[in-house]
Amino acid sequence: MSTLTVPIPDEDLEFLRALAERTGTSPEAFIAKQTRLMRERYERPLHPDVIKATGVIKGDVDARKEYLDHMERKHA
Repeated sequence: MSTLTVPIPDEDLEFLRALAERTGTSPEAFIAKQTRLMRERYERPLHPDVIKATGVIKGDVDARKEYLDHMERKHA
């Protein structure tokens, strides 16, 4: 196992310590577990339906505006 030293702001470190304590682990173990979970997620291939839907929505769509417009029409 390797060791990595990462400088982070004091307030983030305090947050990490509190979060780790709430989950019953150390900050180091918490970060190691989260890193492993991220790696597993990013190494897992996307579902074929997700790949098929890629590009269905144009990249220049203002999703928030579209959502708010939809909600306004729906509840008008």
